[in-house]
Amino acid sequence: MEKLVYQLWKKDDDILENFKESLLSNLTKDLDGLVTELQINIADADVEPANGLAQSNYPPAPNAVIFLKVQSYFLAHTLEDHLHKVAKKIHGFVVSESVILDDVKKSPLGLRSEGFSQVVFLEKPETMCTFDWFEHWTKYHTKIAIETQSNFIYVQNSVVRPLQKSSPAFIAIIEECFPYEAMSDPEVFYDAENNPELLAKNGKLMMSSCEKFIDFKKIEVIPTSRYRMV
Repeated sequence: MEKLVYQLWKKDDDILENFKESLLSNLTKDLDGLVTELQINIADADVEPANGLAQSNYPPAPNAVIFLKVQSYFLAHTLEDHLHKVAKKIHGFVVSESVILDDVKKSPLGLRSEGFSQVVFLEKPETMCTFDWFEHWTKYHTKIAIETQSNFIYVQNSVVRPLQKSSPAFIAIIEECFPYEAMSDPEVFYDAENNPELLAKNGKLMMSSCEKFIDFKKIEVIPTSRYRMV
């Protein structure tokens, strides 16, 4: 079993709502029988309140991120043919998945998940070796991320390899789901409602850890609506 992650950019003459409908309806039908799991994340109008959280060092940011599982990447050319039908450009990655938090009740099959999903693409700083990077991320940062934030889904995807030569050298892809209010309210985001002292403490802990292993000049942060389709 392999998990694949694709960044998708809509075609220039396509409007976002039509692109969204193509992914949720046409693409889901096209991939029926080819994938064992399919999740579609779209940077749509529903997450506009989270625009302040978005970061893009490789503009324009993708309009959607697709997560899927297949028996083997050997069939990926068929998958990518379907992706190219609806997208102007794609970047794909084979990843290894680690599910830290997963509140399934808040992400029902076939419907929009509660809140919003923040998808983050990370590169390793040049001054840090790969072993040290993963040691910090998995043995130190993970605990901080779930204790200082209101995330109810937290999935870490370590990049095994890119699927296009033009793809950025991402080392990891993170998905975190937060309550709707966290899009615009830092107190909700950092699980510190009506508690300014806890907000300051959690924000400081989180940023201090991030600064130890994230190159902020090579990061993509994309707020999205999350749909589990298969």
